[in-house]
Amino acid sequence: DNLKKRFEEDLIYTYIGPVLVSVNPFHNIRGLYTKELMQRYYARQKYEVAPHVFSSAEEAYRNLMTKGKNQCILVSGESGAGKTEAAKKIMEYITQVSDDRAESNAELSVREIKDALLNSNPVLEAFGNAKTLR
Repeated sequence: DNLKKRFEEDLIYTYIGPVLVSVNPFHNIRGLYTKELMQRYYARQKYEVAPHVFSSAEEAYRNLMTKGKNQCILVSGESGAGKTEAAKKIMEYITQVSDDRAESNAELSVREIKDALLNSNPVLEAFGNAKTLR
């Protein structure tokens, strides 16, 4: 019931425990992925901000930078659920954040992060365009 109510209010993200759940609205929601909204998630813990894919991206980026270990975000769902779009927004966020934080953190090369993201795009597109068999 809570998911339905949030969906009707264009609040497509929510947490179920540590898992971020999103419901595809099948229409554009104004202001959902702006650079201004991205800034609200910079260096914030997920409990400090509203549920959003940017929060998951921020957590992975922060762990990458502080722990120096590879990070993974699992995006799962039915065909047409918005997995490719979510993955693109995650990459967009990390690219933006790595640009903004480049001067303040030289531990990991920003170029390495961007190269890894850009190199993952053909793989992402291949999965995004794959046929779903049932």
